[in-house]
Amino acid sequence: MRTHCGGCGSIDLHQFLDLGTSPLADRFPATADEPEDRYPLQVAVCKICSLVQLMEIVPDDLLYGADYAFHTGSSPSAVEYFKQYAAWLDDQFGLDGKFVVEVACNDGTLLAEIADRDARALGVEPAASVLTATAAKGLRVCKDPFSELTASNIVTNEGRADLIVANNVAAHVADLNDFFGGMAALLDPGGVAVVEVQYLADLLAGNQFDHVYHEHRYFFSIASLSRVMAKHGLRVRTVEYTPAQGGSIRVTATPATPGLQWMASEPPWLREMPVYWSSQGRADYLRTRLLDLIDEQIAAGRKVAGYAASAKSATLLNFCGLGPDRIDHIVDTTPSKIGRFTPGSKIPVVGPGERPEPDVYLVLAWNYLSGILRRETAYRAAGGRFLVPIPMPVLL
Repeated sequence: MRTHCGGCGSIDLHQFLDLGTSPLADRFPATADEPEDRYPLQVAVCKICSLVQLMEIVPDDLLYGADYAFHTGSSPSAVEYFKQYAAWLDDQFGLDGKFVVEVACNDGTLLAEIADRDARALGVEPAASVLTATAAKGLRVCKDPFSELTASNIVTNEGRADLIVANNVAAHVADLNDFFGGMAALLDPGGVAVVEVQYLADLLAGNQFDHVYHEHRYFFSIASLSRVMAKHGLRVRTVEYTPAQGGSIRVTATPATPGLQWMASEPPWLREMPVYWSSQGRADYLRTRLLDLIDEQIAAGRKVAGYAASAKSATLLNFCGLGPDRIDHIVDTTPSKIGRFTPGSKIPVVGPGERPEPDVYLVLAWNYLSGILRRETAYRAAGGRFLVPIPMPVLL
């Protein structure tokens, strides 16, 4: 259990959300009776630097071992998002001939788009389970976890980076100061770091508690992200809001220059503790309402299945006590998940078309809802419905 803030080192941590226990979200058991370890899901806010953080820290070798199942390229919506992301990077910074390092490149979905724009691209990715995909794309990847030591080795072998891209990874790291210290060491004095993280304001206001799982160790506001980056000489220059993960911020930062300062405004209620204390009640109410809606469908003779075996679905399913008695199966396109079972809840994961479509799909990747609805027009035209759980359950 964490005793000190991962950002500033303070002991002034106030727990405000307890989601019980859950197995690791990206480890899918091969059988329904395979034993699994469960770990607490408790969230606290630091009263000194405002950083929100998970209290239980599971070691990286357990989180990102050989059976780590997340592959960016398995989501059509994510693939399209990263195409747009690469185009934005090229438009903003010009990628041709630049040395670009993507930290936590996963299966290389974004890195390949960057390389295709004639950048000298290098990925950093320690999860062995995704490296076959990066190799198939012909991408260069450093297989060590990103740290000050890794950054020093890259500088020695490759030089300093013109551009560092860290998309949805700062929330995952064990040591924030080692991570941003490495970023500062790797970045050229005239370079730019682009960091995208889920935005705390959207998580709180949107009741997005399913984003709380053991890979997500931190949840950032603009202020808390800026503070930890500034400790390492990186100053936030711009902030953009993006739809990723149900609402994210994409910041650009450069090595600090004396006399230049910039800080975005954000909702003042993020500094009010009652906002945090209310999270538990809203999560509890969502659970009650979701179970009632699902039970109403089952009582009416309708079959309910899940749509997308996302990592965050592990939190939702386990917190709500949903299993195969209510959710017949979950459809997913990720090869490493198909034929397995969801963590803890032990619902079978099947590929598209392997089972008859249900009357109702519980959307477990609700942040991609617009893309799902576009792809599933035939299902909806035939009378199929979608149950969207976040921010409050609604049947479409």
